[in-house]
Amino acid sequence: YQLVLHLGDTYYSGDRDEVDEGLIQPWPRAANALHRALNGNHEMYTGGEAYFEAVGREFGQHSTYFALQNDHWILAGLDTAYSDHALHGAQAQWIGTLLAQAGGRRLVLFSHHQPFSLLEGQGPRLVAKLAPFLKDRRIFAWYWGHEHRCAIYDAHPAWGLLGRCVGHGGFPYFRDKLPGAGGGATAFLRVDTRRGVPGAHILDGPNPFIAGHESRYGPHGYASLEFDGPRLNEVIRSATGEGLRAAQLA
Repeated sequence: YQLVLHLGDTYYSGDRDEVDEGLIQPWPRAANALHRALNGNHEMYTGGEAYFEAVGREFGQHSTYFALQNDHWILAGLDTAYSDHALHGAQAQWIGTLLAQAGGRRLVLFSHHQPFSLLEGQGPRLVAKLAPFLKDRRIFAWYWGHEHRCAIYDAHPAWGLLGRCVGHGGFPYFRDKLPGAGGGATAFLRVDTRRGVPGAHILDGPNPFIAGHESRYGPHGYASLEFDGPRLNEVIRSATGEGLRAAQLA
């Protein structure tokens, strides 16, 4: 890996012991990789100080939003927690500057909070801030956390972007009550579009790491992205690295 990225939330209130025990100590230190962590609402329950200090000290990360680029892609991490479920300061204008200088590069966003959801609240303040870029279909894909599930959305009917909720990284969460959920196998279940939100495949299955309560909790995991020239290959993985769903997005 060249980049290891956490999408935010260190439980329960982001104090120093929790940031150390829940974020820094178990962090996967990939050799020669860049390490980054996004700000989440739980980090901000104690003012964000422990998070700000830790990522600066451990990762050399001196801002809560950032961008990386190569010849084909721009990856932009947003801070949607300093102002809860919104964009504080000039982040929207900064995205506009990135796009104005993008040339033929495609933009992929990463954030803690979601712009839309089939199962929880929407993100109207995020959408309002980024409305011109969404309407012009300038955002290729958007990865977020916050919701405790893995949801792979269809292309948005108005904005064209591919939405991905990857919020099942480590905190135990109850399985969604979806048709077909609750069995002993790990599988993606289909939820159809509604209220203008695109349909999605949502991960269901038991959690083998919660002894005695495996069937009550959903599986943990993460996403691997490979930027191969103009192609983007996505793999949704289990907590042990097994590939559960693979797709070439571009």
